[in-house]
Amino acid sequence: MTSLFADLHSHTTCSDGRLEIPDLVSKAVNVGLQALAITDHDTMEAHRWLRREGMPEDLLVVPGIEFSCNEFGRDVHILGYFLDPDHEELQRYEHEFRQDRESRARSMVSQLQGLGVKVTFDDVMDQAKTAPIGRPHVAAALIERGSVRTIQEAFDKYLDYGKPGYAARSPFHIREAVQLIRDAGGVSVVAHPHRTFTDPTLFLSLIATGLDGIEAYHPSHWPVTREYYRTLATQHRLLITGGSDYHGTRDYDEQNFGTFGVTQDLFEAVHTKH
Repeated sequence: MTSLFADLHSHTTCSDGRLEIPDLVSKAVNVGLQALAITDHDTMEAHRWLRREGMPEDLLVVPGIEFSCNEFGRDVHILGYFLDPDHEELQRYEHEFRQDRESRARSMVSQLQGLGVKVTFDDVMDQAKTAPIGRPHVAAALIERGSVRTIQEAFDKYLDYGKPGYAARSPFHIREAVQLIRDAGGVSVVAHPHRTFTDPTLFLSLIATGLDGIEAYHPSHWPVTREYYRTLATQHRLLITGGSDYHGTRDYDEQNFGTFGVTQDLFEAVHTKH
């Protein structure tokens, strides 16, 4: 995109990203961004840290989160923007989901061990450190053990939906995420929809949940896909967002950061909705 103003999808070490919060902020400034949404998986700890330590002067950091939902028989991610990190119900969700993630990781490790894969829960904890445990942490533990060479290989072989090391999350429905985001003062957007929705009927069911927007500009979307979701959002009077989904753990992350995001007018539309 031209005149890139904001990246509305990024991750830090508070979930499964590689960079600490200050390093990600500096990286955003260095590539010329004016705003950055930190959207760690199921936690807003990065934004509490920024409140304690101080906000950067040369970058607007949007308080965000990426909720992990399960619906239509698949994982669906919902982004929330401009939420209050101190909202009581949101903090309760974070606590409960952290426990659920730990239980899920233990199940995955047990299943992998049953396949003869040499990995332990302590290996996974070493990768996650203080962050809520996610599948990328299990993947990183598998790499460390020499069981796979890359995160993608770990997912393709063991951790993706339907693979022998996959374990489902406890149900958390899209409508619940949308309502929680709304209650916390935020704006809800479906993340990278083309990863999940190729059936138009299912996508219309998703829109009916009350979402505010669609992440059209994402590295997993081809140009024609981006245009499709941009048009769909316009037809349904939904917000159009985008971001690099930067983690810093994948080869393509560096080339995508500073390349995917939104122009100032699209960013202002999200801000105004809030």
